[in-house]
Amino acid sequence: MHKINRLLALAALIVAAWTLPSLADNWVAVKLRGGVMQLVDNQWVPLRRGDVVSDTRVVRTSMSGRVQFMRDRETVDLEPNTQIQIFDRTGQRFTTVKQYFGTVTVEANVENVKHFEVQTPYLAAVVKGTIFVVKSDKRASSVVVKRGHVAVEDRSSHRHVLLSVGQSAATGAGEELTVGGKVSAESAKAEKEAEKAAEKAEKAAEKAAKAAEKGDKGKGNSGHGSGDVASVEITKQGATVSVGQVVSVNVGGNHGHGHLVNVQVLGLKLKL
Repeated sequence: MHKINRLLALAALIVAAWTLPSLADNWVAVKLRGGVMQLVDNQWVPLRRGDVVSDTRVVRTSMSGRVQFMRDRETVDLEPNTQIQIFDRTGQRFTTVKQYFGTVTVEANVENVKHFEVQTPYLAAVVKGTIFVVKSDKRASSVVVKRGHVAVEDRSSHRHVLLSVGQSAATGAGEELTVGGKVSAESAKAEKEAEKAAEKAEKAAEKAAKAAEKGDKGKGNSGHGSGDVASVEITKQGATVSVGQVVSVNVGGNHGHGHLVNVQVLGLKLKL
């Protein structure tokens, strides 16, 4: 009976760990300099290094204030004279930074889905993973891409543009969304290679699926196929595109746990 109670207590701790938000899910002020304030019960109180900013808390920096918030390797940096709120959707991995004015720099993790957004009075920037800088004041808002790609929407006209490294977009009251800067040769090449890689990967996946169907007739059976394959790996240091020829695709039989697929590739790897 005593062992059962211990097991129940352990199970309760595991459930709590999964259901309650952890410190890693909160935004923490890891770097702070000068005057940084937070609005608590309609009063401005000092924010200190190590403080956790609760959801929707308004934060403002003074003329000499700077602060960096971090969560799970993602960062939000506020320069002087900046005011924001950070919202996290309940039950979803999606963060929205509402920027009233000032300058905000965001470094977002690379993920397969768009999960980070900065909203200003005039534009919204949504990303899967990148580094970008957003500036906003009473008259206009702008965004500059430092790494990756940023989808920008003019909140008035609802026009959308996709920015690459080195490009910027700006809009304001009564103004149309304008795009500036040129895509570097390396960035343009990387984008083309990524598009080709995605097409090749899709074709390779279709071939593997067909091979899997052929090899799914019994335990231990195998299917074989060939064709082009490509993969894209994106990290903080850059992107690697592998393009090559599939020399064999071996698909193990279904044992109730899915297919085991072994792909051998002979080809080229590009560091972007």
